[in-house]
Amino acid sequence: MTSTPPARDSDPVTASSDSALDPPPLSFEVVSSDRDKRRALRLVADGIAQQRQVASLAIIFHPLCFVALGVACTLVWRRNSPDLGSALMALSGLVMAYLAAIRLYTSPFLRLAENFSCHSFLAAPEGYQDLVLVARFGGEIIGTLVLRLPPRPGAKAGQSSLKVDAGGGVIRAWTTMLRYRNKSIGADLLRFAVAVTRSACGDDAPVSFDPDHANSSLPLLRIFSRPFRSRDEKAAKALETALRDCDAGQSRFAPREPATDGS
Repeated sequence: MTSTPPARDSDPVTASSDSALDPPPLSFEVVSSDRDKRRALRLVADGIAQQRQVASLAIIFHPLCFVALGVACTLVWRRNSPDLGSALMALSGLVMAYLAAIRLYTSPFLRLAENFSCHSFLAAPEGYQDLVLVARFGGEIIGTLVLRLPPRPGAKAGQSSLKVDAGGGVIRAWTTMLRYRNKSIGADLLRFAVAVTRSACGDDAPVSFDPDHANSSLPLLRIFSRPFRSRDEKAAKALETALRDCDAGQSRFAPREPATDGS
């Protein structure tokens, strides 16, 4: 006759495994430490560099460039058609030269990212510093928004401020880590920015994008900038949605004062 072990209310090993599988918390906050600001603005610099890929695709598949490449390939083929091997090698070389030229043409995006200065970007004309809002997934910063508010009366130069009497917020940078895009992280950052602005400037304070935002520099001919214009239009619509959500009381954010360094 066999006996079964008595049932136990819980298995500590299983419980520990289940809690280890829980995803880390997602939080939004205003950061003040230099270390967190550098980490947050590194995302902005990465976003500037990543524009190179968008620009390259825009040029590769632009109708004008595509037609020119097709005409060149046709001429090369006709010239070398008697020798199939030579024709294929010539076509391959032409396509490689086409892609290399595009790579060279879009390289200024990398220089813009390399020359991006965190300190000078955060410095407002009056000597104050912009606020840096972040999204954290566990301990990792996965989203950044740089917000400029009017300086509060009596504030010292070099300080950030959450309490002002009038004016509105200006968004100078807004980005999310590449693998977390299209997951509503950016939209939540916009709602948080609206909440922070209105807690500082009043319930009717406007929020807008800075025309000279971090990604506004485009070292391209205008005919290749359509994807970037479309991006700016989508960002404006996303901000309008965030403002409507806050006006309707659908924002879940309660702005927090930035933590002091070392806390």
